[in-house]
Amino acid sequence: MSRAASFLILIVGLNAAGCSVLAPQPDPTQYFILSPAAEGGVANASTAGLAIGVGPITFPDYLKRPGVVTRAASNRLTVSDVKRWAEPLDRNFQSILCQNLSRMLGTQKIVTYPWYADTPVDYQVKVSVSRFETSQEGASQLSAQWMIVNPRDGSELASGQTSATAAVQPGEDGPSAALSRDLGEMSSQIAGRIAQLRAACKPGAAALGASRHAGRG
Repeated sequence: MSRAASFLILIVGLNAAGCSVLAPQPDPTQYFILSPAAEGGVANASTAGLAIGVGPITFPDYLKRPGVVTRAASNRLTVSDVKRWAEPLDRNFQSILCQNLSRMLGTQKIVTYPWYADTPVDYQVKVSVSRFETSQEGASQLSAQWMIVNPRDGSELASGQTSATAAVQPGEDGPSAALSRDLGEMSSQIAGRIAQLRAACKPGAAALGASRHAGRG
C-alpha cells in the first residue's frame, strides 16, 4: 500500500473517531417535583375561609441539595447526579403543604412565612423535618414534628409528630410519588387538628374572628 493511501486511511479514521467523540449525547438528567394529595379533606363550614399561615419549615442540611438523596444504610446516603429536584426541596415541600391544606380545609387564604405583621392569620403551622427520603429497599420516609400556634401571641395550640412511609412503586417517578403521599398524610393530620381546634372554639369567638376578617376586608 502506498504512503499516500496509508495517509488517507489514517485521516479518514481520525475523522470518524472525532465525529463519534464530538457527537452530542442525550442529557440523562431527570427532574422531579412533589405533587398535591389527591384524596379529599376535612373541610366544613367552620374551616371554610380560615386564614392559615404556613412556616417556618426547617429542613436538615443534607436534604438542601438539588440531587435526590437515597438512604443506602442507617448512616450512609447516596446523592444522585442525574435525578434532581426541579426546585429546592424545602420550597417545594412548603408549596405542596400549602396546596394540601387549602384543599383539605376548604380555604384559599394561605400565606407563607414570613408575612406582614398586619396580615390576618387564624392559625400558624410550623414544621421541623428530620427525614424526607427514600431507601434502597424501596420505601419512602417522612419524619417531622409540627406545631399549630396562635399567631397573635405565639402560644401553642396543638402539636404532633408524623412518621409516614409508603412503598415506592415501579417507574421513574416512584420516589417523588411516594414522598408526596407521605406529605399528604402529614397534611391530613394537620388539617384534621385545625378542624378540631376550630370546632372547639366558642360560637362567640368564631363570630368575633369572622367580624375581624370582615372589618379588615
